Amino acid sequence: MSARATLRWAPWAVLTAVTDALPPRWRFGHWTRLLGLLTPRGGLPTVPRATAEHADAATVQSAPAGAVARAGDIPGCLLVAGALDTGGVETVVAALARGLPAHGVPADVVCTTGGRVADDLRAAGVRVDELSVAELARRLSRHPPAAVQLHRIDEAHLQALAPLAERTVLVLHAVESYFHDEMWAQLCAFAARAAGVVAVSDTVREFFAPRLGSASIEVVVNGVAETGRRMPRAPARARITAATGIRFAPDDIVVVGLQRYSDQKNPAGLVDAFLAAAEQEPRLRLLLAGAPDSGLEVRRAEAVRRGHPAGARVHLLGDSDPDLLLAAGSLYALDSFAEGGPVSAIEAVAAGLPVVLSDVGLARRLVTDPRLGRVVPRANTGFSQRDMARQRRRRHQSNRDAFARGILTVARECPSPHGLALAAQFTRERMIAAHAAVLTAAARRRDAEPSRSGRD
Repeated sequence: MSARATLRWAPWAVLTAVTDALPPRWRFGHWTRLLGLLTPRGGLPTVPRATAEHADAATVQSAPAGAVARAGDIPGCLLVAGALDTGGVETVVAALARGLPAHGVPADVVCTTGGRVADDLRAAGVRVDELSVAELARRLSRHPPAAVQLHRIDEAHLQALAPLAERTVLVLHAVESYFHDEMWAQLCAFAARAAGVVAVSDTVREFFAPRLGSASIEVVVNGVAETGRRMPRAPARARITAATGIRFAPDDIVVVGLQRYSDQKNPAGLVDAFLAAAEQEPRLRLLLAGAPDSGLEVRRAEAVRRGHPAGARVHLLGDSDPDLLLAAGSLYALDSFAEGGPVSAIEAVAAGLPVVLSDVGLARRLVTDPRLGRVVPRANTGFSQRDMARQRRRRHQSNRDAFARGILTVARECPSPHGLALAAQFTRERMIAAHAAVLTAAARRRDAEPSRSGRD
């Protein structure tokens, strides 16, 4: 590493160490908001979506407003989420809100903060209410739904839903390495009473199972819409050029990363591994796009980019049109420390791109054929906060060379996995049907509550 690169990295390494040393309650509260000030003024360049509504979400038909319930429909369920702006969890919630009515499960949505996904759902006729946790608790006490599905696992939401635990389905979307002892105790008690617990990958189930004791955890992997014809590569790249000024050479090998700039997503590690690959293949170019959740992670990725001679081959973008970026790409890459069921990786396979994934979440279940890509060992040996912090503080993470080799191998040996259909377990319809079955069972459990209370 050059002296200049070391100087660029040093302040962010110190700030990373300070961040990792903070207790989770501080780290993910005021400290995160303070770090937001590090986001570049004016934000990151973006590639706007073609329409106000996410093109992928539009493939899931919504039930018409005021549609008459079918015989056998449950009276109604409530999907409870945190922010509904961008990201994989939001994509799943949106798909369920739109698709569940076709399975006899009409659903409303409550979120703590709105955004693009919330607006898209309202435009499609889905009821979405932005409520504080206290307001949610009052609504539930006045108008308890037949079943609840909780997509935001935190202390406040568990307390608000405690009176309805027997009709609530917990959906575990991530490996939650930052839970403290009190939170684990609260979650275990809730899960023991819950109508169901769903994990979005085998990794998430394996993480939670020993911690939740006797609670039974069902795996329902995330699904995406099966992609038909996508925009040809050349016009997709032309639209990106028009939006951002990025200019592509005809022989560029474009690596697409779709992820939030957050601790667990590890954008700096991906940039560093990409640059190691670019030293051997100068045609490589990286488009890394996502919501800047952490200004520190944006700055860390930028410091790595600027400290390398090939840094001009890396482009850091904000939340952008995923369909357009995938259409422009040659392959997809995700070098996370921890994942649940990364929707963007499934979307990449559905769009016909080979993938390079760290060994997290559903990576091995998704990449079952070498033509689909490669799974690379993750940097961290375990999923504890300490394991991830140890790697975050390193300028070059332990899997850097392996991930760079994965990029080079896929770029050279997997030019396109076209002809390999997305496995049925990863289709959106399969996901929605499985969640509908869990919610229907939860509603039936609710019907049995009076008889149980009568025996008490």
